[in-house]
Amino acid sequence: MRLIGAILSQTTAGWLDALTLRLDVVRASAGPLGHTAAILVAVGACVSILLGRSVVLAVNRMRRGGMVFVMALNFVTLVLTYALLGLLVWVTGVLMIGSHVPAEQVVWAVLWACSPLVLGFATAIPVLGPAIDRALMAWSLLILWSIIRDLYATTLWRSGAIALGTFLAVWALSAVYSPLLARIRDVLWRRATGRPLYDSSRYVLEQATIEGSEADLNGWLIEPDRAQHEPDRVEQEPDRVEQRERR
Repeated sequence: MRLIGAILSQTTAGWLDALTLRLDVVRASAGPLGHTAAILVAVGACVSILLGRSVVLAVNRMRRGGMVFVMALNFVTLVLTYALLGLLVWVTGVLMIGSHVPAEQVVWAVLWACSPLVLGFATAIPVLGPAIDRALMAWSLLILWSIIRDLYATTLWRSGAIALGTFLAVWALSAVYSPLLARIRDVLWRRATGRPLYDSSRYVLEQATIEGSEADLNGWLIEPDRAQHEPDRVEQEPDRVEQRERR
């Protein structure tokens, strides 16, 4: 219990310090305890982002298994994205500053830059959602700026140039590989379950051709408006259900 308390305490303290641009990156990222705290922040960011997108997931009628699957892959993608950001920061630091900070230390430190995304659930607010999303990304950039300045002990403008350059580079790369990852995700889910991750209209129409499926257009559950105009059909449908059960 002491270990869990220590992890939660360091995670909370590091998260609040990151949000207020007062993070001691060397202390917060040191050892297994610091690594665990950084991972918990990433997990919280992933869960919060999915909650923010819950409206879209609900519209597409995503099932619980699909949400867990998407959450796991989004977490992996988020960690890999910030790991890539850390590697780019390390390479840029070596080239521009000549620093010999270990690459692993830079990656773990940069992972704290996703702290604002823990508030990603706020993007579900109607109308304000896109603006909140941009504000969180800008906040993340500011935290990255402060982390680089602290980690490399360099000037304000040089650390800002490294932060902005690497941030834009990762954003451009993610625009390229994100659609590919999404396609791979959908294929894996379809192969594993036999159904698409999102219930598109095309899938519903395909299911409509299968007798007894959840989207069977010939089933006895018909729309109320149609029932008013087709009372004879409503009376005939229970007989059809009995015939199916006898089969």
